[in-house]
Amino acid sequence: MSFGFMQLEAPYIEALKELNITEPTDIQKKMIPEAIAGQSIIARSQTGTGKTLAYLLPALMKIDKQIQRLQVLILAPTQELAMQVVDVAKKLTEKEPIHISSFIGGANINRQVDKLKKQKPQLAVGTPGRLLELIQMKKLKLADLQVVIIDEADRMMGEQPSWEATMEIAKRAGRDTQFLSVSATIPEGITEQMQKVAPFVIELEAEGGLVDEENVNHFLIRVDQRDKIDMTRKLMHAEKIKRGIVFVNQLEKLHETAEKLVFKGLQIKALSSDHNKQEREQAIKQLRNGEIELLVATDIAARGLDIEDVTHIIQLDVAATSDQYVHRAGRTGRMGKEGTVITLLDRKDEYKVEKYKRDLKINFEEVFITHGQLKRK
Repeated sequence: MSFGFMQLEAPYIEALKELNITEPTDIQKKMIPEAIAGQSIIARSQTGTGKTLAYLLPALMKIDKQIQRLQVLILAPTQELAMQVVDVAKKLTEKEPIHISSFIGGANINRQVDKLKKQKPQLAVGTPGRLLELIQMKKLKLADLQVVIIDEADRMMGEQPSWEATMEIAKRAGRDTQFLSVSATIPEGITEQMQKVAPFVIELEAEGGLVDEENVNHFLIRVDQRDKIDMTRKLMHAEKIKRGIVFVNQLEKLHETAEKLVFKGLQIKALSSDHNKQEREQAIKQLRNGEIELLVATDIAARGLDIEDVTHIIQLDVAATSDQYVHRAGRTGRMGKEGTVITLLDRKDEYKVEKYKRDLKINFEEVFITHGQLKRK
């Protein structure tokens, strides 16, 4: 099935061609026709499989261009993801007169209120807390709302304040609103939660497991905790990594790790929830432009990041849960490209990898470095 057979309007098919997107992915084939027909959906698909287009294209079709009021509302868990969604939406609507705005926490709310006084968006993207605040202030009105989209719903459910704000917005949206929820995993209890606000909702799953094993290598290196920084340096040289992400579990450890890697001569930047919007955008831009080779990040900072051609993910700290591993692994091998996830494993964390194997059905391959090269055992 091509995009042409999905009842998409001609300008959107043209916009996709200009973005060199000609063939829909599995989740797009399954979700777009159902969403255009008005169905409320909970969808699961691996990260990097085109979920943003799967919900944006049908949502844009619901906008009446003559009505200059809010019709589509997209909730995202992080500032970065919200801005990425805005970027994609603007590319799709370059030739369509649709007004798009973003409203994220951390930005100046008075400026956002002033922006709303000047022009009402037809499509708004934002973080749940800030959107709810603007709705409660009666600055964002939901009377004409057609579609509510929850991006990375599993992440939202994992953070109580975000999910409470999301559900409060959903209740205010009204029973006739269409709800589209997408994530890499379908969290327990989400269907029951969604049924409280959407009378009839279906679940869709794209082909493939929770993680990509076709395009992504899942490697293990056994290494003592004290040697992990040096092993990261060796990996950078052995694999000639130009664009990678190193994950640590704790914010306190982030800056210490970054400093040690800089001392080892690597070009890196730290990315955390402590950094302000400008600092985070700058770090991501530098990785995209090749000014640095590595981002060192926590899960909160890196969730939803869509940076093209990230070739390697290094787990300096092993992810605490299988869901976290799914999202880390999803930062590489996006849209069919090749990628590698390397877990630096010390003995105390072996039980976590056994859990991944059980939950995610992954085949990990043990590797080691010798004479400056990565070798399979």
